[in-house]
Amino acid sequence: MQKTRHDWQRVPLITLPEGKPSRPVSVLYRNLQPQTVVAAHAHNWGQLVYCRQGVQDVITPEGRFLIPPDRAVWVPPNEPHEISTLYGAEISSIYITPEAAVDLPAHCKVLEVSQLLRALILEALKQPVDYDWHSPVGRLFRTLRDQIAAAPEAPLHLPLPVDSRLRNIAYQLEQDPGLDLTLAQWGERVGASERTLQRLFQKEARMTFQQWRQQLRLQVALERLVASRDAVTVIATDLGYESASTFISMFQRYLGMTPGEYRKSLAK
Repeated sequence: MQKTRHDWQRVPLITLPEGKPSRPVSVLYRNLQPQTVVAAHAHNWGQLVYCRQGVQDVITPEGRFLIPPDRAVWVPPNEPHEISTLYGAEISSIYITPEAAVDLPAHCKVLEVSQLLRALILEALKQPVDYDWHSPVGRLFRTLRDQIAAAPEAPLHLPLPVDSRLRNIAYQLEQDPGLDLTLAQWGERVGASERTLQRLFQKEARMTFQQWRQQLRLQVALERLVASRDAVTVIATDLGYESASTFISMFQRYLGMTPGEYRKSLAK
């Protein structure tokens, strides 16, 4: 039986040589093994968590942010966050001091990583930690920061509700995303009316229950498409879709490509 997240391996933070960024923009690489968690922490500089390979989660008080390949999560300064991966992942972390992050979002966001931004990150990893901010290398890091600020948002944020009844529903669906109970049936399980639960989802997640469940299924589908060889039809069935075509239509609406096209893009 697969271990729950609470049983995963806990690993310490990897910090820069001086324990904090010595330049306005710094970069650090690490590899995480499957079922690994970097425990919740916060720091007074911003962090872009870029997934080079694999799939990872960033969990904050705002919710769960999924990072498949060529996506990244921006975490603003002083935001508590936990990083974890079910299947293993390669991470590049770009640290940006508060002074250099004034033009970056004030809230966590999943960002699309363009070919240019990816190339800048990979080139930045080759540079010395003590580079000169006013040198050509410094211009590379300034361009990297500017490209992060310009990156479009990706729809891969799953708000985590606070109400204990909604938390109960969320936990059960995370364990089995294919559960296809109506909100009225969930209400019978957790002791609340359908209207109350719908109102709470709108208040705490800013979306309907149906939209929340679909967002969860999208995140699980991305993890499966990246890390497993399961057929699209199998993934669709496991996630509770009546047909593969319905699943493919949902996926394409959110990601702009079919699951098959997404898998092919990973091999490029």
